[in-house]
Amino acid sequence: MFDRVLECWGSDEFPQAFKQAIKSLELEELPLANCCNHSAVIDKDSIDVMILSSHETDDQIQIKIGVFFCEILSGCACSDDPSQAEILENSYCELLVEIDRTNAQVKFTSASSAS
Repeated sequence: MFDRVLECWGSDEFPQAFKQAIKSLELEELPLANCCNHSAVIDKDSIDVMILSSHETDDQIQIKIGVFFCEILSGCACSDDPSQAEILENSYCELLVEIDRTNAQVKFTSASSAS
């Protein structure tokens, strides 16, 4: 999927291709659990990515992203309505993404730990 992202680098298609590639990843591949304040159970459908900055070197493309997502908080369904037992808490995380230009391998690190 990140092969397509590399092909789009420098074009108007890049942001959309990058966001689609991020959303196609499994939750385990994104280090969002480190940004959670509550349950660390993340609603995959709630993930939204914003590109904050980007930089290229000869070997890689480096992108700083902001990730908005919701944590799922389990609760009590006193009214016997199971939909009330699940509460979503908004969360945010900044990550650095490095895409290797030779093989499209992706590495994620926390933006706060990389500073």
